[in-house]
Amino acid sequence: MATTKATGRRDGSGTRTEILRVALRLFTEKGFEATSTRDISEALGLTKSSLYYHFRNKEEILGSLVVERRHDLDELVEWITAQPRTPDLPLQAALRWIEGTTPERLHVMRLAQANQPIMRRLAASDQDPRAAFETVIDLLIDDDAGPQDRLLLRMTFDTASAALLASRGTGVSPDDIIETARRASLALAHAFTQANADRGRRASGASAH
Repeated sequence: MATTKATGRRDGSGTRTEILRVALRLFTEKGFEATSTRDISEALGLTKSSLYYHFRNKEEILGSLVVERRHDLDELVEWITAQPRTPDLPLQAALRWIEGTTPERLHVMRLAQANQPIMRRLAASDQDPRAAFETVIDLLIDDDAGPQDRLLLRMTFDTASAALLASRGTGVSPDDIIETARRASLALAHAFTQANADRGRRASGASAH
């Protein structure tokens, strides 16, 4: 049976996925600045020209890793849309989002926070993960909710980023960051649910008079 060399022609989507996987591993192990496109191509057994066919540089690779989170958000939107509208739906959605956060995802977030030009380019496109959060918020918040309620709900879904920023220089492990983010999301989701209930009671009281 004929075999193909690693440097030979591969399925395009499969090669792209493998490049992202290996690049993330190298970025994690060596650091983004210390990892070159040559390091990535050698780890994959590809020529640099084959790598450049998929990505022009390592910044573009990082941008694609960040966009992967947008795909996760799109899946969350689909899930929320399919659920019955219950008082605890924001809590369920927030936990579902946090449960999808892995140490690898945290590292992508850390790299993105340190490479703001990439985030600005994404913000100018339709692939910015932050823009997709607005769809999530719109699906979960009531029409009569105020700006404080909307901000509270946004914070409920942004705990991983907040915990990551707060952990700088502390040596806290990725697992501890994720667990802290989960606990914070729980607390914020409960506060949001309580705010909804209080608003409903006030509305009921006002209509009774």
